[in-house]
Amino acid sequence: MSDASHSEADKVLRAKARAHESHACYPCRKRKVKCDGSKPCTTCQKRKHPQICQYDFSGGSPRRSAASAARKTPPRSTSSPSTRARDTVTNEVLSRQDGGSNNYVYSGGNSFVSILGLQASNANDSVARELGSVLGLQNTLSSYPFMDPKTKDEKWETLLAVLPQRTEVLKFFHYYQVTAYPFNPIVADMGKFESEVCAYLNAHATGEFCDPKKISDSWITDKSVGHISLLLATLAAGAHFSDMEYPQRLKITIDFARRSFDCLRLANFLFQPSLDIIQALLILGNTMQNMGQSDAAWALLGTTVRLAQTMGLHTERSTVHWPEYVQTKARALWSAIVWQDSLLCLCYDRPPMVSVMEWPLENSFLERQDLSYTEVMHLICRLGLEIMRPNSLGVAEVQRAIDDLQRLDNIGQHGLSYLRAREKCATLQQHLEHLAWKMHTSFCVSVICRPAMRRSPPQPVLPENDILRARAKASLVDASKSFLNFQALSIVPLRSWSMVHTVLSSTLLLCIWEETRNDPECRSLQQRVIDVFSSSDSRNSEDSGSFMDEDNQWLSARHIRALVTLRSVLDREGGTANLTNDERVVFNINNTMPQLENWPESHLDMLNPLDISPVAYLDSIMNVPLFDFSSEDCFL
Repeated sequence: MSDASHSEADKVLRAKARAHESHACYPCRKRKVKCDGSKPCTTCQKRKHPQICQYDFSGGSPRRSAASAARKTPPRSTSSPSTRARDTVTNEVLSRQDGGSNNYVYSGGNSFVSILGLQASNANDSVARELGSVLGLQNTLSSYPFMDPKTKDEKWETLLAVLPQRTEVLKFFHYYQVTAYPFNPIVADMGKFESEVCAYLNAHATGEFCDPKKISDSWITDKSVGHISLLLATLAAGAHFSDMEYPQRLKITIDFARRSFDCLRLANFLFQPSLDIIQALLILGNTMQNMGQSDAAWALLGTTVRLAQTMGLHTERSTVHWPEYVQTKARALWSAIVWQDSLLCLCYDRPPMVSVMEWPLENSFLERQDLSYTEVMHLICRLGLEIMRPNSLGVAEVQRAIDDLQRLDNIGQHGLSYLRAREKCATLQQHLEHLAWKMHTSFCVSVICRPAMRRSPPQPVLPENDILRARAKASLVDASKSFLNFQALSIVPLRSWSMVHTVLSSTLLLCIWEETRNDPECRSLQQRVIDVFSSSDSRNSEDSGSFMDEDNQWLSARHIRALVTLRSVLDREGGTANLTNDERVVFNINNTMPQLENWPESHLDMLNPLDISPVAYLDSIMNVPLFDFSSEDCFL
């Protein structure tokens, strides 16, 4: 043959090879079933997953592509091969497409769905491959069933009614970005989110949201609506930290929060969660908490945690098949959830809902000495979860407190120099971060040292007890001083529920603890804290027993009780902090608090600080039930 003949033969062979290449969609190729080549194909429509019907011939054979990907992907988990295989099958079987990004319905490696999925990969059992539907472990409703809009036109009209206007974004997003975000960075990737905000503003300027009859395909998807919900949540948080007067600020904050919840429902958040939806829920919960609605924030956090676990955000193993930037975002988002849960649990003395066991820290992280404010806060929140766990190892309470103090001190040594010492601060932001870190650390110390503050039968004086009592006193004083210094530079501490809780609980303990209540420095701090709250916009009444009107309440009911108690004690003749049975404080503010005579007798007995420990007395003030269960057995 001539060279030309060889060339012609090669062309024929290549043409024949192309003729035998698979033109089936990926799901049909994966299941080795017939595919008619339509988009979506008939098989995917019958199996009720047309959204994952994709045609991609660039990668060649799926088996060769998978082998190549396996060679290129380094191992990311220390779990056993069988566990990794079960998790891989689970993710493949239960994955779904939503707006172009993979979302997974997570199931652990020992669940039936994972075990059956592993068997299905070997047996080619079509029923076992549809595990999510067969076992009832997969949501099927494509729209939120508890609201009116069902069609695409109705959804678009509802969305247009709640969209943030350009002026709203320009005004309130700045407050969130500069004031709220640095001290509670819930948005996992602020740089990318800012770009998405710019894209939204450009779409708004070009008129994509002007015509209710002209639907924008790029902004009507669940992913886009979820992003708008996140934007509205940041605007709600920004409005709370804005410079407006309280009544207007409250009205606008609630309005943004309502619109954000409307977008969450439009995005079908309960049935198809996404990373943007989880972030929006976290910010909304934190905003409600900062508005004084901490019980509602606690309840919403439970839903947020469950949705995050549905996506597998609670474990690193479930994210190994995601793109690297999504893995980083998932880690940051779960850390934000841990942050929120830890602080609420420490304040309420309630058991935590989350865990960090499945997100181990890198060894290099603990070797660094330049951790930022956010990084050291993540470490202290991890420690906070462990502090609230039951003592299952049988370690003595005092010894466990000493160990926790050492771990907390060690965390502080890993932070940047300006976090450890204020004289190292060079900018305003560094001063603010130092004071915020000081407040959180002082609160954790006071929680750890509370065993030494409890009143107990006389026991031999131990050196460890002296250490705890000294650290407790120093932490209470530091928390009050840091709050006073912080509020002189920023509105953040007066608008942040956790910081208000820290200073009020610390100041109240200084007021009633026998080691500090007659200390002149402590009494001066107590008076200065009272003056701050009395002169701030939290006061709407000149009455010494009222810090706010019923319609203008931004502090939680527990914090109002603490303020009233503190003021009553400081106003008593002679300046002593001792209360007698005849001098019990009636916590009744504008008829919004329960009357003293309606409280349970157990709480009446606890109102005398001479009979109980300071910690129990503090709990009697901060944790009096706000719900009346006496009529639960009757309908009317």
